[in-house]
Amino acid sequence: MRRHLHRPSLKLRPGHRRWLYLSSVLLLVSGIGWLVGHYFLHGPADFPGAPNPSEPWWLRVHGAAAMGFLLAFGALWPQHIRAGWRQHINRPSGIVMLVVVGVLTLTAYGLYYVGGDRARAFISIAHWTVGLVASAALPVHVILGRRTRARLGPGSGQARQR
Repeated sequence: MRRHLHRPSLKLRPGHRRWLYLSSVLLLVSGIGWLVGHYFLHGPADFPGAPNPSEPWWLRVHGAAAMGFLLAFGALWPQHIRAGWRQHINRPSGIVMLVVVGVLTLTAYGLYYVGGDRARAFISIAHWTVGLVASAALPVHVILGRRTRARLGPGSGQARQR
């Protein structure tokens, strides 16, 4: 009697994929919006050195998108991340994604809870630098995953093992 083991599919459900991509795009756009407001636009002329009025709005959108992203990302653990790890599929790009999300989460925490202007300035630069890198890391991970699935053939996410 043969037993067939089904490998769990690594392909995300359409709703989950849309949620992850939408929140990622919102994070990128709001992060870039904040960068432009912070570094290139000036505050009111009456108050030299004051932040641009758009900055708090960009941060609000960014924070909301981060919460949505972390929910969608956390939902990847039970099936997508664990199954990918066990199947040895896209480990390098998956590890990069885990590290990037971890660093962004820790630096975001640091922006709120680490005191001192010097530390905050360093953490801020680290956060937005890694955030910009993340805008390339996710598409690369997705493209590599699609190539792997195409190479392994149809139904590869649920292929049988003997």
